[in-house]
Amino acid sequence: MALKIALPNKGRLREPALKLLGKAGIECLESERGYFCETTDPSVKVIFVRARDVPSYVYYGAADLGITGHDIVAESGFEVYEVLDLKFGECKLVVAAPLNSHFHEVSDIPSGVRVATEFPNITRRFFDELGKQVQIVYLHGAVEAAPALGMADVIVDVMETGKTLERNRLRVLGVILKSTARLVCNRVSYRLKLDEVMNLVTKVKAAMR
Repeated sequence: MALKIALPNKGRLREPALKLLGKAGIECLESERGYFCETTDPSVKVIFVRARDVPSYVYYGAADLGITGHDIVAESGFEVYEVLDLKFGECKLVVAAPLNSHFHEVSDIPSGVRVATEFPNITRRFFDELGKQVQIVYLHGAVEAAPALGMADVIVDVMETGKTLERNRLRVLGVILKSTARLVCNRVSYRLKLDEVMNLVTKVKAAMR
């Protein structure tokens, strides 16, 4: 039975993921169904889903494997194996505040502040571990605009180059985690299809050299 791999259907990880699989001899073939395609390797099929949904598809077994960011896996809370660091899609999940705020590092942030983020679970765990009770403002984009609009005191957001934060007059107070794209695997598939999974991992590792 063919392995099913869930890939991001758009965003910054999609093209690098497709390129890497192509180098590994797994190229997507044209399909009338945009979310599903056969590949040049008959033992592998690809499913295109939202990057944030990749851990769900893998955890519930709709896909044996998936490619998405470590930050997304951590946020999802789903127990999937991160079998390979793919070394692309580097970013950091950071805490940031307006330049004119009184906050210069994370320890300056008191309990009670509002924190805007697309990563509520990671954010909650981070501040809980610091003993700070904060109000999470869950947004689905444009998080960096939240302080200027009066929605939040600080933000937790993904930073690649830092230019977006600079444009919005925000400074980094601290880094919560560093992230890259990962090849993740369903736990049952890892046991029952170990040979097939490791064969694919070997191909991908060779393509990364």
